[in-house]
Amino acid sequence: MSERITPGCRTEEDRISFLPDHLLCEILSHVPTKTGVMTSVLSTRWRTIWLSIPLLDLDTDYFPNFTALASFISRFLDGPSCLQEFKLAFGSGRPIRDISNEFMRLAFNFTGTIRDISSNPAYLMTQWINNAVTRKVQHVDILYPTKDILARWIVGMMKMPRCIYTCETLVSLKLCNVSLADSENFSLPRLKIMRLVGNVYTNDAFLEKLISSCPVLEELVVRNRDTEYNLRVLQVCSKSLKSLVVDLDGRENVFKDFRVVVIDAPGLNNLRLKDNQFTIYVISNLGSSAKVDIDVSFNLKRSVVRSAVRMRSLYTMLVRDMTTSSSKRSVMRSFFTMLSSVRDMTISQTTLEGVCLNLKHKPEPQFPYLIRLHVILYNSDLGKLPNILECCPNLKSLVLELSNLKKEEPLFSSSSSVPVCLRSSLEYVEIKTPISGAVAEIELVKYFLENSAVLKKFNMCLRCGRKKEESKILMERLRLSRCSPSCEVVVQLEELREETSLKL
Repeated sequence: MSERITPGCRTEEDRISFLPDHLLCEILSHVPTKTGVMTSVLSTRWRTIWLSIPLLDLDTDYFPNFTALASFISRFLDGPSCLQEFKLAFGSGRPIRDISNEFMRLAFNFTGTIRDISSNPAYLMTQWINNAVTRKVQHVDILYPTKDILARWIVGMMKMPRCIYTCETLVSLKLCNVSLADSENFSLPRLKIMRLVGNVYTNDAFLEKLISSCPVLEELVVRNRDTEYNLRVLQVCSKSLKSLVVDLDGRENVFKDFRVVVIDAPGLNNLRLKDNQFTIYVISNLGSSAKVDIDVSFNLKRSVVRSAVRMRSLYTMLVRDMTTSSSKRSVMRSFFTMLSSVRDMTISQTTLEGVCLNLKHKPEPQFPYLIRLHVILYNSDLGKLPNILECCPNLKSLVLELSNLKKEEPLFSSSSSVPVCLRSSLEYVEIKTPISGAVAEIELVKYFLENSAVLKKFNMCLRCGRKKEESKILMERLRLSRCSPSCEVVVQLEELREETSLKL
């Protein structure tokens, strides 16, 4: 029997349709623009609601060609209301091919004339950003493709308009694979988040001016990998900055010059550095509360050092002694000294090589305030673990990841002294890498259990294939090797994803 709907009674669907426009726009602002536009077919009531949504979130591959894309964006931005977000991701479909064809036509147009400026992609991009800025946009997110040479050429042709550098309402700016034109005017008084990934800059001074124009900036990401533009000098000076990621990793054959990164941000809570190139870091005013994640290689070569003389005179004093045989060690020692005040540190196995190299020379690097350490160790560095821990006299938490462990080699010499932190402060140890119970692995586990006087918890994981009964036997063996009577050993079985706990 069909349900009878009495006059004046609305179905659940009808109730949504009779909501005020501002509530409908609020609802649609939480879905992608493509989904919001699809509601226009529901009824006459919904036909133009999508034009009032305060955000635009588009992937160009949604459109059959660039003409359709341009028409849609231009129509959407032709409105008076404020715009919260303008997000545009250029895919690899038909619209981007149309853009490349248009630029190719212009490149081979020997008369130098443009038939219709309104159809030029670079002109349209400028108009779109201008309209977004006029509508007081708060968040801008632009992604260009860089999968091939043609795509990178398009990036060079479609430069971001200069009005973006003086947008007073902008709170978040995310640019990926974008070409940025230089400007004399920079002012972003409300910008809190800026992520610059794979972009092409006019010069180093541009990036410095852009960053310094953001008085309330809190989060900054600068990531340049294998791009046409190679930073030589990166300066980050900000009193408001709380989180900084500098990722200059890339193929060695791409960058052949010397590089300097200067960081002066006393309010940093998080600092992440990733770099396999030739870089000197100058870090000042780093607070003890900052959590740092370091993956740098100190890959300095004599041929690269000679090229440093071409850098700006402001930094010549930093590279004056780089031609000596001890230059690499000097740079690393200086780097670790700048980090000596931090309490929480993650170090990659590559960076740890620099620490181990400095252990052979006096003075050794010291981290007197370090409480938490997460480190990845090669087999060749395991024997230096006591020396590394000796540099951290107040360490409380240690997380280890093991790489390329050769089980037949002894880890520690019998004459190794027990680090201060094991005797007085180390409370938590975790070996994240699953172990198989080999002699070298057991030796590492016993080293901590036998020498850690105040250890409260020891976490380890057994590799797949070991049975639960075997884990109990292993723990019984470890029971005999205890220094802290209150230590709890937690063994997790990798295959079964379950835990067996035994307080020693």
